[in-house]
Amino acid sequence: MPIRYVYRWITRTFLLLTLLLCCYNEILVYHFNRSSWQEINCRFENCTRMLLIADPQLLGLTYEKTILSGLARYDSDRYLKSTFQQALKFTQPHIICFLGDLLDEGNVASPQEFQSYIQRFRNIYHTEDDIKVVHVPGDNDIGGENGEYISNLNIHRFEEAFTQRDIFDYESNLRFFKINRMMLDFTNPDKMHNHEKLRIGLSHAPILIGGGPLLRSVINELDPHIIFSGHWHESRIFLYPSTKVINFYDKAAVKSFNLKDLKEKKHNYLEIMVPTSSYRMGKVNIGIGYAVLDNYDLRYTVLWLPNRFVYLLIYVFWLLFAICMSLVFRMMTRCPFRKISKFNNQSQYQRISDAIPD
Repeated sequence: MPIRYVYRWITRTFLLLTLLLCCYNEILVYHFNRSSWQEINCRFENCTRMLLIADPQLLGLTYEKTILSGLARYDSDRYLKSTFQQALKFTQPHIICFLGDLLDEGNVASPQEFQSYIQRFRNIYHTEDDIKVVHVPGDNDIGGENGEYISNLNIHRFEEAFTQRDIFDYESNLRFFKINRMMLDFTNPDKMHNHEKLRIGLSHAPILIGGGPLLRSVINELDPHIIFSGHWHESRIFLYPSTKVINFYDKAAVKSFNLKDLKEKKHNYLEIMVPTSSYRMGKVNIGIGYAVLDNYDLRYTVLWLPNRFVYLLIYVFWLLFAICMSLVFRMMTRCPFRKISKFNNQSQYQRISDAIPD
């Protein structure tokens, strides 16, 4: 078979395999990953399904200025959007809670940059109007980490951009409180009727293990049945005052809690830390929290997400493999031994021709 036909066949096969690899890495992997998630079925018609998204940290324009920065932002945004859409279809939530650090550079962005980040965030986390949302600011959104100054401008523009649709009460039984650990503050708009509600605290940074005056104020004034937080990019469960910490990384587990018994009989406060939803944070375990409330019964799991870095490395190895195969093939087709072999064949043919008499 002529060498050019072999080369053409190899090229077409490689292109087909590359296309299949891209199709799997960019589309199919999110569908296959969804099959590993744990379903939580409602026991009563009035149950409440909640998605909990922590630390997406949309990449900004200031900290990363390399030749691949634009590609990195595009890939990170696409990953966040793809995984969020799968989570929406799987859970069909009533409420989505964003637990801070929505942006990576919100606290240092110029007005123009901030508006561009907001537009990207809305494009990624687009939802129907009937899904309720709550946004909690993080230190990367408004500042405040390690004593960093928090400007009124940062607070105002975050609230103007994100909190227009925020809820505090849902139906007749749930009440949400935003707890801001950076500013040692929390919302409590209707203190007189708090006892009538199931009380849910939402914080970017953990509350129960921090101690101090904020924890005492939260317990005394809000008396929450449960707190959801992020910030550490880990999946953990805290119980106070027992100081018990549970690392929650079981892919097939659903945790169940009776919030009323836990607080009123055992006198414990419960906090669930949600892992980061972005692969850019360098964590192996990435996920979105999923909770279902049936009256005072809470069931919680994590919708674990594929680690994008693994699939990006597959692209790198595939590219290196293609380069190596191309070099080997070129060496085989252009190596000097082919010319020597061709010269020997011609010489042998010439000797036979000379030996034949005229």
